[in-house]
Amino acid sequence: MVKEKKKTLRREILERRKNLSEEQIKELSQRVIENLKKLPEFRKAKVVMLYFPVKGEVDLKPLIGELIKSSDKVLVLPKVTADGDMVAVEVKTSEVLREGKFGIPEPIGGRIFKPEKVDLVVVPGVAFDRRGYRLGMGKGFYDRFLPRVKGAKVGVAYDFQVVDGLPTEEHDVPLDKIVTPEGVIIPERR
Repeated sequence: MVKEKKKTLRREILERRKNLSEEQIKELSQRVIENLKKLPEFRKAKVVMLYFPVKGEVDLKPLIGELIKSSDKVLVLPKVTADGDMVAVEVKTSEVLREGKFGIPEPIGGRIFKPEKVDLVVVPGVAFDRRGYRLGMGKGFYDRFLPRVKGAKVGVAYDFQVVDGLPTEEHDVPLDKIVTPEGVIIPERR
């Protein structure tokens, strides 16, 4: 039942995301980036994990570019290993990215950071709820990675991706905050 609800919601939200124009994605993503950069968790973080956007996700490429040039922050991006695990790999230049297993640009080479050493993980998702739970693409990479993160876990989304409640399972890890173009949602823990 939970899997079926997740599948239906995933399909609905992905359809809405697919209908965004490039201009809408650019404008809304820039507002998300501005709100993200205002977070105390972002300002304090030394090691920041972002992601490379695909399929209409909030576009963090401008922020990736900024962090590559930054002298006070280390940028790490996710990489899926041969055994199906996700690791955080340092990125110092955009030239070290190449298409990975799922068609997503990933770092080649670079120092691997343990999840415990990442100060802030910016998490993509299909949908988020007001309790901080997320619905991903269903592969479970972040579900396995996030429990080991001691730093802040922040989801980024367009406002329509935030719903009142998501069906959850035992392995789902709630996020600390969700950043949208309209502002920051601090999850209500029940």
